[in-house]
Amino acid sequence: MTGPRGDRFDIVVVGAGSAGCALARRLTDDSSVTVALVEAGGQPHHPHIAAPTEYFKLWGSEIDWDYESVSQPGTAGRRHRLPRGRVLGGTSAINGMVYLRGAREDFDGWADAGCTGWGWDEVRASYEQLEALLLPTTFDETNELSDVFIGAARERGYRFNPFFDDGDLEGCGWNRLSIHRGERHSSYRAFLEPVVARANLRIITETTVERLAWDGSIVNGVDLRDTSGNVRRLVAGEVILCAGAYETPRLLMVSGIGRAQHLRDRDITPVVDLPVGDNLQDHLLVGVVQTATREINPLFAHITEACAFARSSADAPSCDIEISFNKEMHFAPPVDDGVPRFTIIPGVTRLQSRGTVRLPESGSPHRLDIDHGYFEESADMTAMIEAVRRSRAIAAAPAFDEWSAGEYFPGPTVETDEEISTFVRTHVSTWFHPAGSCKMGTTGDAVVGPDLRVLGTSGLRVADASVMPTVVTVNTNATSMMIGWKAADHVLGST
Repeated sequence: MTGPRGDRFDIVVVGAGSAGCALARRLTDDSSVTVALVEAGGQPHHPHIAAPTEYFKLWGSEIDWDYESVSQPGTAGRRHRLPRGRVLGGTSAINGMVYLRGAREDFDGWADAGCTGWGWDEVRASYEQLEALLLPTTFDETNELSDVFIGAARERGYRFNPFFDDGDLEGCGWNRLSIHRGERHSSYRAFLEPVVARANLRIITETTVERLAWDGSIVNGVDLRDTSGNVRRLVAGEVILCAGAYETPRLLMVSGIGRAQHLRDRDITPVVDLPVGDNLQDHLLVGVVQTATREINPLFAHITEACAFARSSADAPSCDIEISFNKEMHFAPPVDDGVPRFTIIPGVTRLQSRGTVRLPESGSPHRLDIDHGYFEESADMTAMIEAVRRSRAIAAAPAFDEWSAGEYFPGPTVETDEEISTFVRTHVSTWFHPAGSCKMGTTGDAVVGPDLRVLGTSGLRVADASVMPTVVTVNTNATSMMIGWKAADHVLGST
């Protein structure tokens, strides 16, 4: 622990992940504001965190919450593994490090739906400010096969997009990455590690928040439990939940904020009746694997240097397909035959399906019941089939003639829409981008207002991916950081 003594703070931030670290940094820039940052995980000492090419090895490790979905009828009844970081830096310490802001339409859509102040022009300023510390960048040197992918996409009619982060996604190009000087630059490392000794900051690790502390309808602190089982209370002028799209709704529900009947069914007395845990969203992808004609340079292995964005149909209002490129075989059944392969990864980023986060029934072995509702809306499968076809078209472009010996997976026996649909249901994966379970807005389906205050309460806000009304059409890590960063404007403006 570092920082102020005692258990009273102006602000308690719960969750030291992508949003929480950004928020704590902004808040403690004001030396008059005392902040406690509480994290269930520990210090980021795991040797694979800093190494950008080793992130897959972190999934299922001791620094992963390692959630699992309930059985998904839309994906052949499978349960999906849902990694989330449990360490300082949160999921930014275990993710693929792709840094994309999103589309202008994403944020202007939020503003048009009542989230005043969250349009593209407003959030862009927050992105630019946090990037001065995070320092996302494209590689100076690139893997030649990633260059081939971009060339193939251009041959198929995708324009070269020199900067995805200006609000216009359409086209192909290079991703910015949260990698600095060859190492992962997590939210903790970028925002808090340089200021960890600030007198107005206390970082409390390996400690879980049991529930919110109430005084009537006012939240005035949190109850904590450390790894030894010791319980204590932090008193706060304001509590801000930054625990993510799964844990934030769980903390609200166990504290009495949620759908009243669901809470009663779990023997919890409702305090505020809100649609907590509804509106859960995600992105989906699948692997289309090519057999290579030669050995592949391992430079930047497993890192998605390049991608392309497209519309699934001519009348789509904006890009809803993201096609990523990996120089290895991914998102396909494993095989150990020594043959080099690469993967073009079609994904859908504007899913119409919605899911829920719920507390499990008594006796359940699971911490949460997470139901993403994958493919409950048929439009999502239509878009995914188009994404697969587009990926195959890129793989068959002349630029890959010297590199590809043909499609290995799913292979030429999968061609019709019905065959592709069966392939997708059997092999599709989450992109690990959960969002939306504590929706921001001004209508009856909202949990927080545009100022991020939890409706019907005082002293409580949410600032993480769970507040997205609709998930952004790109990888969500950058937006989670932005939400935490921008939340400080609301908090400091009201203190």
